[in-house]
Amino acid sequence: MIAGKVVVDLGEEIDDAFDQARHDRNKLQVLDRCPDGVEVLVDIGRRGYVSQDAIHWLHQHDARLNITIMGGEPDAVQTLVRCARAGEWSVVA
Repeated sequence: MIAGKVVVDLGEEIDDAFDQARHDRNKLQVLDRCPDGVEVLVDIGRRGYVSQDAIHWLHQHDARLNITIMGGEPDAVQTLVRCARAGEWSVVA
């Protein structure tokens, strides 16, 4: 069996919240081009939060893609998974 995986790196933290949201949105646009069923690894690195745009993009594609969230902060990963499933944004402290 041959399978593919797409990796999306959201680990870069940007000081300005507007620029961070735009950065997340630009990185996650690749999800539109992923074939149904492909595995997608989203790496948030050491970030403690992600933008509302990131939550929206992940939620929008969760039914057709196999999305895994990876990061260095267990609480941030847990909250991102919960929010992306629900489609509701929450800042992770």
